[in-house]
Amino acid sequence: MTIKSFLSAVLNVAKMCTKNPATVHLQFLCNLGANHSRFRDYRQGYMARVTGCECEPTVAVYDEAEVSSSQIGSFTYISRGSRIHRSKIGRFCSIGPDCRIGLGTHAVRDYVSTSPVFFSTAKQAGRTFADTDYFPETMPIVIGNDVWIGARVIILDGVVIGDGAIVAAGAVVTADVHPYAIVGGVPAKLIRYRFDPEVIDRLVAVRWWEKDEQWLRRHFRCFHSVDSLIRLYDSESHAEDAVDKGEAALVSTRSGKKAS
Repeated sequence: MTIKSFLSAVLNVAKMCTKNPATVHLQFLCNLGANHSRFRDYRQGYMARVTGCECEPTVAVYDEAEVSSSQIGSFTYISRGSRIHRSKIGRFCSIGPDCRIGLGTHAVRDYVSTSPVFFSTAKQAGRTFADTDYFPETMPIVIGNDVWIGARVIILDGVVIGDGAIVAAGAVVTADVHPYAIVGGVPAKLIRYRFDPEVIDRLVAVRWWEKDEQWLRRHFRCFHSVDSLIRLYDSESHAEDAVDKGEAALVSTRSGKKAS
């Protein structure tokens, strides 16, 4: 046995040791404790793993899910068994079980082979012929606010999913999804929009997901009807305009008195 093969065997044994049940459970407990100390109002299910992430308050990651190098907005939950990498996820998102988001990609066009041994130094197959990285194998994914992603959905690298969109269970998303669109299938295609264009424009303008928790709790019943939420937004906008005009008039009056 050569020194190289001996060291390779030792390395394989070491990798096996890190995957025994006791070690894996200890790694989970360490990860759980670290995340609970960093994030506020945070829930992490059994054997879930969240690494290199930033989470806003009130986020839940359920059993056996794995999230890495991602940002997660408030009131978003990730269901059991999902795998998410290099993603920016907005607020109030619902991600179903066993989703795969951010798996990486292979060269398809121009390159003769899809095998990364010809364009990547990552050595996925154990060796590589490439002297540098010639192809971007990973690209960030952006998931907007109030997005519902069904079970077993696959989202390819570089995709942007707009606010309020719905992705049907089992879909493979290969291209960007417009706000408030419903898509499904392999590859995912537009099924319909949730609302009329005028309503979508109003909802995008409202940006209710940026409101504080007290406002949301106070007006939660308005979320049972699109018309109710838009009326509330209009009334508050008119009230703010009236206040601004009143303040401007008061400043003008005071300036006039000083000048006289």
